[in-house]
Amino acid sequence: MDISTINQNFFDLCKEFNLNDPNILRRFVHGLDTANCCFSIASSKYFNEKDRVFIYTVGLLHDIGRMIQWKKYANFSDTKTRPHELLGVEYLEKGWIQRFFKTKQDQNLALKLIAHHTEPYTGKEEKMNKFMPILRDSDCYSNLQYTSTGLQRLWLNADGVTPAVLAKFRLRQNLHGTVIHTKLDRILQFLSRTYVIEHNILKRDLLARKYINTIYDVYHSNLNEEDDKLLYKECWTLKRDLAQEVAKHDEIKKLAEGGN
Repeated sequence: MDISTINQNFFDLCKEFNLNDPNILRRFVHGLDTANCCFSIASSKYFNEKDRVFIYTVGLLHDIGRMIQWKKYANFSDTKTRPHELLGVEYLEKGWIQRFFKTKQDQNLALKLIAHHTEPYTGKEEKMNKFMPILRDSDCYSNLQYTSTGLQRLWLNADGVTPAVLAKFRLRQNLHGTVIHTKLDRILQFLSRTYVIEHNILKRDLLARKYINTIYDVYHSNLNEEDDKLLYKECWTLKRDLAQEVAKHDEIKKLAEGGN
């Protein structure tokens, strides 16, 4: 199936929701952004055309459950409604999945990727391990793009930082799902998306587009002076670490290719 047909199917699916609602439209755009990112990574890894189109399609569909959450509950909380991964899989299983994937094998793999895309996959299934890092990184990168616009809400008013959150951040541990209490906690949670990304092509782009700087610029005015100084320090350290990772990866790649 060609990408133009897949995109048309995706648009037809999304017409079942109110695309005039900015919350629905945002998820629609997020699906397109994630899909394009998936395709770019797959191309950089020299995947064949079938695999590139497959992960592109999964990227389009991975957050359909978010649209269902908003339509049914007017809420994007997985704890206050139902997990969006489960909602998405149930919705696609009612008939839509066959519009995007022709074989039962591809349908089952796509549904499994969607069902597990928010948590690290620890299984040994070869195709899951092939595609899941691409989907997770692309999802994360698209969310970073949105966060950098300043439209992501802090929705917390307390000052200071939770010690456990700061400790995990400094250890470069994933803050997704971590209980947060303060405005600075929330901003650190945003920034943590930069270091959970695995693919060097995206890390390099994060540095080139200065996403860490931008996130600091759009959110630091919400903080008191002490918290602002701490955030600035953590952003500087994060940029340094990210640049070192990219440089190290490039050096290893150069050596592997027989460079001097």
